Amino acid sequence: MLEAAAEASEELTESYLDAGTLSADQIKRGLRLRTHANELVLVTCGSAFKNKGVQAVLDAVIDYLPNPTEVAAIEGSGEEEGSVLVRKGSDDEGFAALGLRS
Repeated sequence: MLEAAAEASEELTESYLDAGTLSADQIKRGLRLRTHANELVLVTCGSAFKNKGVQAVLDAVIDYLPNPTEVAAIEGSGEEEGSVLVRKGSDDEGFAALGLRS
């Protein structure tokens, strides 16, 4: 996991090669960068039934996954045929949803 985190940037790679290890903050930063770039998928375990590992899963979501303002805008189709709507992750944008019916 250290090598996966170190490969996220030149700075982290140099730090890893010089010291042979990374600090906890450097590991988090490296894993976050690689997760945002879709180069890495982090896996956590937990049981909601026994309330084991639930907090760890929530902490991982906060620590490693991008918030809505850090992702690219999403394109979708409008009500009129051929129209394209673009929504950024912002409270100032209009609401758009994808509804499915079975």
